[in-house]
Amino acid sequence: MLQLTHAAATQVAEARQSQGLPETAGLRVSGEPRSEGEMALRVSFAAVPAEDDRVIEQEGTLMFLAPEVVEPLASAALDVEEPSEGTKLVLTQQDPGEAV
Repeated sequence: MLQLTHAAATQVAEARQSQGLPETAGLRVSGEPRSEGEMALRVSFAAVPAEDDRVIEQEGTLMFLAPEVVEPLASAALDVEEPSEGTKLVLTQQDPGEAV
């Protein structure tokens, strides 16, 4: 299952608050098929999950995972990088059993 690091949860909470969204708003992760079996990911806030989303809570953050991303992101984590141009969310691969 997609993991959310503490640093990413903090960034998501700050973004949600800056947009004036309630704590019940979740981070929705969905995918759009691209050529050669690749998938473009979309990450946005949603007031409620879509009907077939998997709902999980980690680090006090609700995440709504669209069915098409559950399996491909099973061993991934949402984390943050802090390059000179500002903080950004990134996906990283996790080893099975690795804590984030």
